[in-house]
Amino acid sequence: MAFLKKHSFKLAVLALCLAMGIYLFITNYSSGGTSSMPVQKAAPAFEMADIDGNQVSLASTNGKARLVYFYYASCPDVCPPTTFMISEVEDQLQKEGLLGSKVELISITFDPVTDTPEVIRDFATRNFAKLEGGWDFLRGDEEATLKLARDFGADVIKDKKTNTYIHMNVITLVDKKGQIRKWINGSDESLTPESMVADLKQLAKE
Repeated sequence: MAFLKKHSFKLAVLALCLAMGIYLFITNYSSGGTSSMPVQKAAPAFEMADIDGNQVSLASTNGKARLVYFYYASCPDVCPPTTFMISEVEDQLQKEGLLGSKVELISITFDPVTDTPEVIRDFATRNFAKLEGGWDFLRGDEEATLKLARDFGADVIKDKKTNTYIHMNVITLVDKKGQIRKWINGSDESLTPESMVADLKQLAKE
């Protein structure tokens, strides 16, 4: 019992890593760019405020293809480079006139207490998000957000001692009807902005 108590968080992380491996195998996480994107399940509903205080929901973005990504601004590893890659997706969509009209990018923080609108704005700017429309950075209730992330397929564990999060680096693609069509491994070295743009354009045309 003493061993379990002392190493409980490490064991939880190990369990999450094991679950991640199994989940990756079962759901066949993609690096993006494939032609077939069958419906996986309905995306869970949400409504949160963006950094300007505007309410954004799954329903309010229906009619657009959506990219949904869960992160936190003080993430020491995967969140910044993945957000930078999404900024390259943003650039391409803007050049083609699709961002905001046909496609919406949505980033949701795990850590709304620390990630104030100012902190999020700084994080977004440092990772080259333009914040000119079409990319929503959202924050809501922490417990509700953690549940939402898990429902979206991005499993997460919070270490309350250090206020850090162990999480799956998952990018979720949602179609115009609010259905999850693909989970993408954001840490896949073969992943490119072009492949994600191709997937989003396909969903936008359906």
